[in-house]
Amino acid sequence: MTGQDRNPDRNRQGGKRPPGGVSVSIRSVQPVLMFLRARGYDGAALLREQGVDPEIFRDPEARLLHVAAVRLWEAAVQHTNDPNLGLHVAEAIRPGTFGALDYALRTSASLGAAFTRLSRYHRLLHDAARVELETHRDHAILSHRLPVPGGAPRPVSEFILASWLVTSRQATGVDWVPIRACFPHRAPADTSEHHRVFGCPLKFGHSCSELVLSRKLLDLPLLKADPILQGIVETQVVALLAKLPKAEATTDAVRRLLAEELANGPPTLEQIAPRLRMSARTLHRRLDEEGTSFRRVLAEVRRELAARHLREPQLAVGEIAFLLGSPRLVPFTGPSNAGPVTHRAPIGTWNAVCPKKQGRIVDGWAAWSKLNR
Repeated sequence: MTGQDRNPDRNRQGGKRPPGGVSVSIRSVQPVLMFLRARGYDGAALLREQGVDPEIFRDPEARLLHVAAVRLWEAAVQHTNDPNLGLHVAEAIRPGTFGALDYALRTSASLGAAFTRLSRYHRLLHDAARVELETHRDHAILSHRLPVPGGAPRPVSEFILASWLVTSRQATGVDWVPIRACFPHRAPADTSEHHRVFGCPLKFGHSCSELVLSRKLLDLPLLKADPILQGIVETQVVALLAKLPKAEATTDAVRRLLAEELANGPPTLEQIAPRLRMSARTLHRRLDEEGTSFRRVLAEVRRELAARHLREPQLAVGEIAFLLGSPRLVPFTGPSNAGPVTHRAPIGTWNAVCPKKQGRIVDGWAAWSKLNR
């Protein structure tokens, strides 16, 4: 994480998007902290290690930078040495975890109505992620799409799908089983916990996080259905949503487009600006007003993508280079006061790099990026 991300003031802001990027509700990370505390871990210490002020959780409507939230999840996985932490945290969820939105869903008339409200109001939990419910003749698809490099990381994706399953089973009193569960990350070596939790066929390397279920399940009535209470809490949800920034920050939009375009080659400011319906000069000025630059955002997206993929042993380093938009550019870390030393080499050169050096490559890019901000 950059020094900028470790600034607690940048990592939190009550009820508003923190400056510098996409934000999430602290309710999205509270479950993992509650899980850790229940098992004797020091959640506050973990927060401080990641540059997040524990005091943020005194405000139930505070928001946290998306990158900080992801770092917390990843740090928790390392702290507990539990690669299936997302699944296990989801299994511990109790009613009310997600505040007014939680109660608005649980008081809906049916499971389908609850899923519809989840897709409509999900922005309350995350600025950029999209939840969609698609209905077909005999099945329905509830999907979560995160427009960042690589999609939702493993612990987050697994938490999302498992929490949908757990909370909907709680709400209906029916232990229903999905037709299929799909994840954006690569298949882990051991999927026994996934089969235990979901009890259905699994698909990895999918375009998004997705639960496929029988359409008939959408008609299941909810145990706590209450149209009067539902109307009251939904009004509160709408009021909370109205307080959030309505427009996507320019930085967020650029990050989203870069994540889409990197595999097609190194994107330039001149290529991205027209897609945002502005001139290159205007895009440069708006990024500067948000305290960043096109070069910095591109470096951050590349670094996130490289770090994510280097954790996947099945992915060749040459493939990672391609996904970074530099299929023939091989970065090697130079002296501490210099940027990454690069040379043009065939893809096979990447494949010869040992895992330890791969880590140094990513660290080198990170250090170089910080020096060139």
